Amino acid sequence: MGNLIHPEVHSKILPVEKLVVLLHGVGSNGHDLIKLVPYIKDHLPDCHFIAPHGVEPYDMAAYGRQWFSLQDRTPYVMKRLLESNVASVTAIIKQKQIALKLTNKDTIIIGFSQGAMMGIYLTLIQAEPFLSTVGFSGLLVAPSQCINTTTPICLVHGMLDTVVTIDAMDHAIQYLSGHNVPCSGHKLDGLAHSIDYRGLELAVNFIQHSNLTQ
Repeated sequence: MGNLIHPEVHSKILPVEKLVVLLHGVGSNGHDLIKLVPYIKDHLPDCHFIAPHGVEPYDMAAYGRQWFSLQDRTPYVMKRLLESNVASVTAIIKQKQIALKLTNKDTIIIGFSQGAMMGIYLTLIQAEPFLSTVGFSGLLVAPSQCINTTTPICLVHGMLDTVVTIDAMDHAIQYLSGHNVPCSGHKLDGLAHSIDYRGLELAVNFIQHSNLTQ
């Protein structure tokens, strides 16, 4: 993992005021999600974007990365693997925060699919809250303790998603609301397991609002 260079896009404004961390889906890599940045960076001009590669090689193909194995999708197994790997993800984020002289309160997490699973889990265990978190087409794996109930979380999901079905968002909203986590959910008609322009617009508006209210 040490020889993998994480793709990033520099802010138009110096000094940078915010860090956006993009977490890709299983079997992909950081180069996939960094391609979203040209569509949103002009709306978030004070942000530096980084798209880390998953902390493990994808274990169901000869290429790609993963945040944890999905060979066994039993909830308690996924929770155990998330617990095991979250420190490695935290270290990647902390390293970039230090380089940019930023902290969690200046950091925005955006995840897709398995990246959303990691991003939401990571958000809920923080002692120092992130600024905001966006999860596309994700699934909530709840931590043993919901420590952070401050970071607002926006969930976006396609109604036609057959990889992670729409009821996963309903379950996540129920859990987050039950723990008094500020959250919102958006179901997009005609969308499968993907991110489209509507989702990106929702994410940008949510992040901009979070910037104003924090």
